[in-house]
Amino acid sequence: MSGTTGMGVLVLQSGEHEKCVMKHGLARRLAEMASRANAFVRRRIVVNQARLARARNRHTRFIAVSGSSAKTTTCSLLDHILSVFAGTTSQYSMNTMPEISQFLRTVGNEFDYAIVEAGIDAPDRMYPMASLIRPHIALLTLIQMEHKKKMPDLDIIAREKGYLIENMARSGVAFLNADDERTAGMAQRANGQVMTFGRNEAADYRAVNISANFPNRLSLQICAPQLKLQLQTQLAGEHFWLPVTAAVAVAHHLGVPADMIARQIASFEPVARRCSVVELPDDRHFVMDTFKAPQHSLGQAFEIARTARATRRRIVLGQLSDTYGSSKAAYRKAYRQARDCADEIIFVGEHAHRHNAPKEDVDSGRVVSFKEVREAADYLRRTAMPGEFVLLKSNSKLHLERACIAQTKVVQCWGQSCKLKIDCTKCGLYGFAYETHFGVQSALSDK
Repeated sequence: MSGTTGMGVLVLQSGEHEKCVMKHGLARRLAEMASRANAFVRRRIVVNQARLARARNRHTRFIAVSGSSAKTTTCSLLDHILSVFAGTTSQYSMNTMPEISQFLRTVGNEFDYAIVEAGIDAPDRMYPMASLIRPHIALLTLIQMEHKKKMPDLDIIAREKGYLIENMARSGVAFLNADDERTAGMAQRANGQVMTFGRNEAADYRAVNISANFPNRLSLQICAPQLKLQLQTQLAGEHFWLPVTAAVAVAHHLGVPADMIARQIASFEPVARRCSVVELPDDRHFVMDTFKAPQHSLGQAFEIARTARATRRRIVLGQLSDTYGSSKAAYRKAYRQARDCADEIIFVGEHAHRHNAPKEDVDSGRVVSFKEVREAADYLRRTAMPGEFVLLKSNSKLHLERACIAQTKVVQCWGQSCKLKIDCTKCGLYGFAYETHFGVQSALSDK
């Protein structure tokens, strides 16, 4: 039953109201299901178009790079080298199946090389990706614990990554990290030739004489049966020997002259937020490693601080990811690692209180904690020292790079829940309050 009030407003009885709610709820669910079905169909169309484009392309040689870390820098380096040698196109950072499919369907015969970064965050995703790419060269960097919730075991990660090696094109070549046991162990899964790179004496391309004491940048020598190449890079940190050696190995195998490789390595600038260096007035240096922070990567970043020559070494630690055990234990371990590498450790974020530092370190100011990035940025600016070194380490969710930007520019965007994964400098809206971003973007697009 229903009726009207004196003001003419329809009033539903409780039973009719429930039916109305159920009807609208069902309609909403059906609409959501239809939307998901349409999105699935669109994705399948793109994948099929990519498969057809890949099958028709008989000229381009496809290079696929995978692994737990160092993928993006390896791809970017290879792109930087090969682009001056032959027609090259690339897709990295955006490394999932939908994005790779979109890229592959645009690669035509005008390109000699196509570089693809292949990333997965769950089981059963590499095989369809690898069978779509069918790389002529497949490169695996290393196997470490990342995406722990869906791939909680290193053997699972290695099994999945290995599908890339199994699905190479005819006469394909696999490049494997000789220093990583699980990666090197994939040689038997390769359906083509296998070559290795690493510091191991048995590696086909061996990195030796590695040095990177900041502010000096990484230098190293790469030795192979027909190559002895001294390299100077712009990269901060010894751990970048891996992507440099991997990229050199592939480029040399493809016939790029050694002197061209050396020039391109020397001119390559670090990828943003992957230990990229920002030089500030008064000889202050910030190293921003704020894209991801799996627990296995902390030691590599902290080593840059430990060996840095500076008036003071500071480590700013934000949010960790893919931690072993409880988050409390992870932050405590991170503190112990950082303590041996820096004069001051600054924790930022919702887990900042979990460091469990001794009272004397807290009282002396060697350990400082802040819940928000804005507080840490103000503290860094207020306590700045000429000639100091500051390492920012966090995953991308926190956007810890704002602490560096705020040293010389006005930052108004201090939101704690930004969903964007891009660098704040590329976003360009850090000068506006977070809640106004949509309006600012609309205004800019109208101009």
